[in-house]
Amino acid sequence: MAYSIANFIDWCEARHVAWEEITYDQVVAYQNEQMHGTWSSGKKRKLKPETANARADEATHFLRWAAAANLRRPFGVRTISKTRKVRTGTAFSTGQAVISVRAERARQEHGSPMSTLIFLPKAEEVRDWLRRVKAQRGYAKALACRLIIETGLRKHELVALTTAQVPDVETLGYLQAEGRDVAPICVTVTKGLRARTIQVPLPLAVEIRNWIDTRRLTLAHRYNRRNRNSNMTASDRLFLSDARGYEGTVIENHTIYRCFYEVKPRPRKWSPHFARHTFACYYLLHALEGEAKAANAAFRDLGADWVQSRGRFWLNMLRRQLGHVSQDTTDLYLRWLATATGISQVAVSWHLFLEGADDETEVH
Repeated sequence: MAYSIANFIDWCEARHVAWEEITYDQVVAYQNEQMHGTWSSGKKRKLKPETANARADEATHFLRWAAAANLRRPFGVRTISKTRKVRTGTAFSTGQAVISVRAERARQEHGSPMSTLIFLPKAEEVRDWLRRVKAQRGYAKALACRLIIETGLRKHELVALTTAQVPDVETLGYLQAEGRDVAPICVTVTKGLRARTIQVPLPLAVEIRNWIDTRRLTLAHRYNRRNRNSNMTASDRLFLSDARGYEGTVIENHTIYRCFYEVKPRPRKWSPHFARHTFACYYLLHALEGEAKAANAAFRDLGADWVQSRGRFWLNMLRRQLGHVSQDTTDLYLRWLATATGISQVAVSWHLFLEGADDETEVH
């Protein structure tokens, strides 16, 4: 929210308009300039409608709040009413809801287009990219990126995690002794503001706990020592930077995004959000391959009905993991499954690809 509002304020200053006087038509102009490429961080870089809409929405919320707080003159917003189908996990529709939305929002595609999923990376590509992140950006950022890749967390959910949310050593030891494959972590800062429990591969959870009890303590100590004159103390956030001179500083959203975007070579279309898609698709494919193997068959030989039926079962599991509310989003993965036979060979043991030997020296 702060980043979006700061972007809007920068636009106001660049266009020599005061936010205390700006009108809704000018907010729409701000939205459109982003899509046309006349207002972006890159030279004439056209932003997606969903990005422009989100920023204009935040600007609108800010201006309405400012007017209510008597920080500016009244701010009017044009709205329109839309009817949407209300869907559940089992029914195509259970009714309709009438909602009020901001007028003149840019038209955007709902859900992710199937065409983007043809760029799913192979496990080797992701593993090699993670090694480059560790070498170039440090162990802490590589561990954070890995958590997105192996659980499908959103980046803002990731950076909001605290050390208290990770199971302690005793709990992890119990899970190992019981032969469990995953450990639960409760995510409280979510897109829908509803807490959910995700399943983290147990080896990764153990590594994160070890990070908390060893290296992270050192980083927090260095931060406290560096800021002892300002009475600032290290955050309880899970991921703290290990970059020289910034030890103990909280790793934020933009830092995670830069790891995905700037560390190259990288998989095509690579971003934290696309890593969620990658996790989701291979989660489904790996689950179905495991069931088919138990039946001494290849899942693509069991027919479309079997894929649809079992795929929907695993989609319900996946929906809880990813925190999706709309079935439209998770149905994307089910449609992808129908055409996944050509790339199924790269999906075997997707969650195991990080467990291979890493001969490179870790960055401390």
